[in-house]
Amino acid sequence: MKIRLIEPAPPGLNMYSYALYPRLGLPIIGAALDSRGHDVRIYNEQMAPLDRDDLDDADLVGLSTITSTAVAAYGIADELRQRSIPVVVGGSHVTFMAEEALQHADFVARGEGGDTLMVELIEALRGERELESIRGLSFVRDGRAVHTETRERTPHLDDLPVPDLSLIVGHERLTSTPIMTSWGCPFACTFCSVTAMFGRKYRTRSIEAVIAEMKDKRPRRIFFYDDNFAADPKRLKALLRAMIAEDLVVPWTAQTRTDVVRDPELLELMRQSGCDRLCLGLESVNQETLDTYKKSQSVADVVRAIDTLHEYRIKSHGMFVLGADTDTVDTLRETVQFALEHRIDTLMLNILTPGPGTRQYADMEAEGRLFDKRWQLYDGQHVVFTPRNMTPLQLQRETLRGYARFYSLRRWFCYLFTFRRAELRLTTLGLFYMRKWRHEKENRSFMKSLRRRWCPGT
Repeated sequence: MKIRLIEPAPPGLNMYSYALYPRLGLPIIGAALDSRGHDVRIYNEQMAPLDRDDLDDADLVGLSTITSTAVAAYGIADELRQRSIPVVVGGSHVTFMAEEALQHADFVARGEGGDTLMVELIEALRGERELESIRGLSFVRDGRAVHTETRERTPHLDDLPVPDLSLIVGHERLTSTPIMTSWGCPFACTFCSVTAMFGRKYRTRSIEAVIAEMKDKRPRRIFFYDDNFAADPKRLKALLRAMIAEDLVVPWTAQTRTDVVRDPELLELMRQSGCDRLCLGLESVNQETLDTYKKSQSVADVVRAIDTLHEYRIKSHGMFVLGADTDTVDTLRETVQFALEHRIDTLMLNILTPGPGTRQYADMEAEGRLFDKRWQLYDGQHVVFTPRNMTPLQLQRETLRGYARFYSLRRWFCYLFTFRRAELRLTTLGLFYMRKWRHEKENRSFMKSLRRRWCPGT
């Protein structure tokens, strides 16, 4: 069968707009289908435009979504179905909003196991099995939504196909190779959709499988996609030692918690194996907010993490979540001041975004605090709920001001004259992002609506 898979581009502009980081769900599914002889091609709209002529005679099209790309995915699905092309949509958003998705797609793949589910769906489309026998599938039968039994999470990640990035149109543009070595996170931060989708059980690939993938792909740079790369320090040490022994030392980045710095041996192995930047889930510098998020870390942990990484010459990318019920305008400003004083190298200010499937979404929905259900705004850069201690307009403005303060012209010139090329490039992107975000038509309209509602007369 001719099968086309699509990852829609994120709507509007965000801090990841300039980085090509395709999610790995479709390359995993693509590898499974390709190995069975199907004609497979993947379109990632950030890397290459859709080829409408190519899609027109597809036997099946699969769409992967997160909440912010759901509207774009629905639009593509509507267009394809008008041309009688069967469409299946999967991903974290539709897992929790399956009936909504069925208004646009023929089938919804819920939860994990998309590689085997797609194989089974193709068998059903060929008349070789019944749709009802496919676990984790939603569809409409006789005008009624049918949701089959939930599919089990993949117990052994080595059973998954290795993601085939070569199936992505425009894959040659990738400058960093995404590699996943584990799924899940043992922690339960209230705002995070990871545990809702993948559970709290930490599942890993074998070190042998990860090393084999690296040898095959021979990356120039790696972004480890794990939700918490250092959740099992003993295993991570073994992986890093294997990378060093196999001469697979290349620059790499990963997401970790602050507790990674408690182990000097691990930090030394990180440096020796090529780690040059860690993305730290810092979330807040307000202890009350950290406790509200159930982050299981202190502000002192944050300070120690940043200082220790500097000692090991590993850059820090600080990721914060703004807008908790304990946050105020002052705490938001203190966050940026903290980042400047402690020399965080790069900064990500995410506005708290209650995604479907999270505890916060359920709580805010019950309290009537979600004032905007346009999913394209659920990207961490737009306020969609009413905070406790400030207006949505204040939260939006302070986030933008925070970016402008951190990614300033003063810092840009500092990096220029000290020949810090990496920081200069990232600060340039930050400056460009701020300028372009403010001038986008959709964002100007969004800001106008916030002013009209929460600051009338201005």
